[in-house]
Amino acid sequence: MSKEFPSPESKKVITKEDVINIYRKFIDRGIKDPEALNSENDPEVREAHELYFKYLDQLDALAQGDEEAELRNNVFKTLLYIDAGFDDPEYLDKVLNNWLVRDAERAEKLSDNPERAETRRQTAEAMNRVRALLAKNTR
Repeated sequence: MSKEFPSPESKKVITKEDVINIYRKFIDRGIKDPEALNSENDPEVREAHELYFKYLDQLDALAQGDEEAELRNNVFKTLLYIDAGFDDPEYLDKVLNNWLVRDAERAEKLSDNPERAETRRQTAEAMNRVRALLAKNTR
């Protein structure tokens, strides 16, 4: 019986929770906008960003060639910082009125298919969630 060792090429699967957890420490420090994170001067920020971009690459690889999955991934990726707890009103406004609106427009432009209604629903749900956070944080 031989022992099997993982190859050096094997990659650890990065989860959404891994990314959220690495960013939570910045939320705990009072940072409310991910754009305020400076990776040039802070190795912890650099580490968080590296994990984040590896995670995005992983999501892109899984969705490659599947138009619906790519659209849903865009919404999912857009909400990732919000899921981590970043809730600065200016940032939320940018997410809602730039990125999610663009995602919604892209979902409307592309051909209809049975999955498209679900993609549109998820995009609308994300927009409503950000609107609620924005209303809560601008009172």
